[in-house]
Amino acid sequence: MKLSELFESRKALTAERDSILAQDSLTVEIEARGHEVANELATVEAEIRSAQMRERFASSSAVEIIAKRDMELGREERDTKKYREQFAGWLKGGAAPEVRALSTATTPVTAAGTIMVPAIYETEILKYLAANSTMISLSDYRSGVTGYPSLRYNTQTSANYGATLATSGTGSWIAEGGTAVTNDMALAEVLLPPKLCSPTTQVSQTLLRQANFDVEAEVMLDLQSKMSKNMEFGFIGGTGTNMPTGIFDPASTTVGVRSGASCASNTNTRAQKVTAATSSASVILDNLTQMRYNTLPAAYWNSPGCAWIIPQDVYAAIAATTVNNVPLFVPSADKGITGAAPFTLMGLPVYVTQYVPVNVATPGTTKTVMAVVGDIRESYAIRQWAGIGMIRDDITLATTGQVKYTALAFANANVTRGDALVQLRVSNIA
Repeated sequence: MKLSELFESRKALTAERDSILAQDSLTVEIEARGHEVANELATVEAEIRSAQMRERFASSSAVEIIAKRDMELGREERDTKKYREQFAGWLKGGAAPEVRALSTATTPVTAAGTIMVPAIYETEILKYLAANSTMISLSDYRSGVTGYPSLRYNTQTSANYGATLATSGTGSWIAEGGTAVTNDMALAEVLLPPKLCSPTTQVSQTLLRQANFDVEAEVMLDLQSKMSKNMEFGFIGGTGTNMPTGIFDPASTTVGVRSGASCASNTNTRAQKVTAATSSASVILDNLTQMRYNTLPAAYWNSPGCAWIIPQDVYAAIAATTVNNVPLFVPSADKGITGAAPFTLMGLPVYVTQYVPVNVATPGTTKTVMAVVGDIRESYAIRQWAGIGMIRDDITLATTGQVKYTALAFANANVTRGDALVQLRVSNIA
């Protein structure tokens, strides 16, 4: 019986009950009927409560299903062949696919008219980024994040875990019945608001209309390559202003620091800093030795994530350093484990990057970071938001017969446990 029918039945039974109770005298038949009405009314009330409960559960389930469907709709639809075909047509000037704006509930707000990239392209882009990015492969990397993440981490250094080792030699070991040693963790957090990486490419209208090859694949390949290079630069030399804070950022106050030779010229070019950092065999050997064996805590030496990251120009200078005309380091001969970093230096893998931090030319106390060594996964975190969008601009380059495509991806990164990282810094002097 429907809930509306139960309400009607209860209304009729209630009216009959009230009429019976209103009589001054009751016959045996009327009294018996009164008992029947009371029993029927109790049964109907129970059925109404049961029906209302079922309805509430059904409504709740429907709401949950709808909410889940809304969350999965974009990804599911972007997985379909129909959406991919719409996307391909849209790239060439056709109608836009249905999934347009990035959801503000799960991802940062973007420009109006943003089209979501088909799931198959997004997956391939993420695979490409992971395969071609040293920082993504080495660091604490998470993709598909939503909202405004806050990374909490323990700031205790490796020495702090044995709180009294340095003074009493006992650490957390106590006698039976003794008092436990206080060794509370110290928590800190790094806020990672989404930062926009938005490379562009442009294609001629003639190509779009006459090409007999997969134009959309070419556009995606170009954009994913640009996105990979821009993100890698942000993770290496980012300043933290409208981009991630790179692992080479000299403003970090928590990391270990090895100060190299100062740059003696007022012009303070990067080439001069490389020369200053590698001015002689004794200087460069001392800098690297101090970074590797003195400043970096031994607790991280055997970590799988412990490695060097050195810009190409610095590594070239290191490789050219000689003693009595004999190379101090022979990069081509010290290859490590197959499939790992191509070189090793002082027993640790070396990852050479073409990206360098911005040269700081201001004389004074400002420094430029020339190399880093440490447990990269422990010391650096990267977060990338779910969803990659694209905008097709037919207006800006219309006078030259071209269409401009802009990709939109969101990521951020920062140093976390600085104790696990050492930077080689070169000073600027007036």
